[in-house]
Amino acid sequence: MPEDLVSAVEDCKDDKAVKQVGIEWAIQQSKELKAAGVPVLHYYTMGLSEATKAIASKVF
Repeated sequence: MPEDLVSAVEDCKDDKAVKQVGIEWAIQQSKELKAAGVPVLHYYTMGLSEATKAIASKVF
């Protein structure tokens, strides 16, 4: 795992903050993949779609 991500998660005070870090990282990574020409992005929601909705709203 990227050192910056590990550090960001370790700095979190609660699960809500960890979730937000994950969402922000996924948004950034998704934007980078799109900019690199990746034609399709696939997200596993594990039955919990709220985080994926937040990501998609910022990427697409």
